[in-house]
Amino acid sequence: MNIANDKALHQCTSCQMCAAVCPTGAISIDLDKNGFYRPTVNPEECVDCSLCTTICYKFDNNVQETNSLDDETIYGASAIDKSIVKETTSGGIADILARKLISRGYKCIGVCYDTDRAVAYHKVAETEQDVIGFRGSKYIQSYTFSAFKQMVSEVNKYKFAIFGLPCQIYAIHRFLAKRRCREDHILIDLYCHGTPSLRIWQKYNDEIKHLIQKYSFDKVNFRSKIKGWGNFNVVMEVDNITAFISNNKKNEFYSLFFSDVVLNDSCYECKLRSTLRYTDIRLGDFWGKEYVNNHQGVSAVSIVTEKGKALFDSIKDEIIYEEHKYKDFLPYQSYGKVYPKNDELRKVVFNQLNDDSAKLRDVVRTIHLNLPLKQRIKHHLKHIVKMMPDGMISVIKKLYYKLTN
Repeated sequence: MNIANDKALHQCTSCQMCAAVCPTGAISIDLDKNGFYRPTVNPEECVDCSLCTTICYKFDNNVQETNSLDDETIYGASAIDKSIVKETTSGGIADILARKLISRGYKCIGVCYDTDRAVAYHKVAETEQDVIGFRGSKYIQSYTFSAFKQMVSEVNKYKFAIFGLPCQIYAIHRFLAKRRCREDHILIDLYCHGTPSLRIWQKYNDEIKHLIQKYSFDKVNFRSKIKGWGNFNVVMEVDNITAFISNNKKNEFYSLFFSDVVLNDSCYECKLRSTLRYTDIRLGDFWGKEYVNNHQGVSAVSIVTEKGKALFDSIKDEIIYEEHKYKDFLPYQSYGKVYPKNDELRKVVFNQLNDDSAKLRDVVRTIHLNLPLKQRIKHHLKHIVKMMPDGMISVIKKLYYKLTN
């Protein structure tokens, strides 16, 4: 039995660990026609060892969700060093943790971005300089196979700290537990909304290049703080000079991302974003009323295991932190949520994404025209709010949090 078996219970998460653990190299990873990483099994090389299925989410009928968190403690934290906060997506905690782990002899695996190919990829870092590339969230699927394959081959020789999405960390946890070395390594995952098709980012990237007549960028920041934390501004640089800043009041990439129409199939009913069972620490942005006046960035830090607690304690002299309750945090996350899935609309949208002549604005328009009336009204109200001055937006957010509390 291998991961191509038709008895799967869930959709493929694109974590790519199946290929990383395959002892014969029978599984390859490629982008499918809709822009998602998918495994392909070569039956001539497969020896039916079933190792791939034992770590795969698709075949697990006993995913352990974490419930009743409301009165538990979660931390809001940010780096004391303001330059770290400025260069990272939220409060800079992941950056501090990565450097601490490197200093303790761990190899760190995290996500970098390749500007030439416009793709995200996981990389094995062995120095503090290496982990600088991990800074900033990348809102697209990452190619993980090479880094995960190295981890699999070296797991008994080195200590690893792996940063990833809940689906990636879940598969790694199961692999490490099977190898009976889970306690030797650190797993850190993220509060996840879902991962969109790489097609929307590729098309967005190409449209920006055409707009400003540049063939490549030296640096891309998916969510810059150039206009404050909480804004979704894409910033692209050429020769250390800002060449493009997106209009966060009208951004086709994030409009499609938050539409939930072009997410990976597994994201719609994902159980892994709603469990803390498989990680040591989970990180995210601390959205909600607690930090509505903060425009620099605050990380949400969930401490799950004793190993995670010891690691967090070791960085406390580098951070500012405060205890909160999950009930002040989870309502503003995707934790525990199931998204409606419109297969017919997805088919139309992916046909447009695969059409070189179609623009992203056409795809956005298609989605908006197919929204139910209630969602269309909600979308227009959000658009009106986005067009207001930033100060007025903050006032409206405060009022919203007060009314929904």
